Amino acid sequence: MIFRRRKINPYKETLYAVYHAKSGISRIEALIDRINARRRKMLEIAAQLEMKGETFLAKRYAAEIAKLDKISARLADLKLVLEKIILSLEYAMTVHNFKGIASQVLSITKELKKLPESTIPDLGLVFANLEVSLRNLEDLDYNIPDIEFNSPAMSDVDADRVLHEAREIVKKKLETELISTEE
Repeated sequence: MIFRRRKINPYKETLYAVYHAKSGISRIEALIDRINARRRKMLEIAAQLEMKGETFLAKRYAAEIAKLDKISARLADLKLVLEKIILSLEYAMTVHNFKGIASQVLSITKELKKLPESTIPDLGLVFANLEVSLRNLEDLDYNIPDIEFNSPAMSDVDADRVLHEAREIVKKKLETELISTEE
């Protein structure tokens, strides 16, 4: 029996990658909502403790609230990176540049996996699924049909700019993580 490599449909694989990125965004939004609910509850408790005169415990709660704010901000930045990845993948479907954009987005995804937020089980699974879809696109042998394609919605320069912004956000997060671990 001869095993044949399954033929990959680039549109389908790109839609899978977009789906995984969008599911990551929805999971991040759910995490941010849970963090904000916890923050509100802790703020109420801190205010009650302050009114009772227990300033030490109130300060401890305030420190925990600051940590929750930091986590929420990091998750919001991660959400922004995933939105930029979605824009790039949708652009890839428009201009039929699956392989080129997939390799760029794959490098960003590898950097995302270095962030501490990737240890959250839901997000780790999203990044793993996104990486599989992007690797399938990168290994693709797809020839662009000879179709005149005028006036794309976004030029290659714009797509590179969007991906560069996503890289910069991830780079800043990694640098701040290194600085905070050294202290």
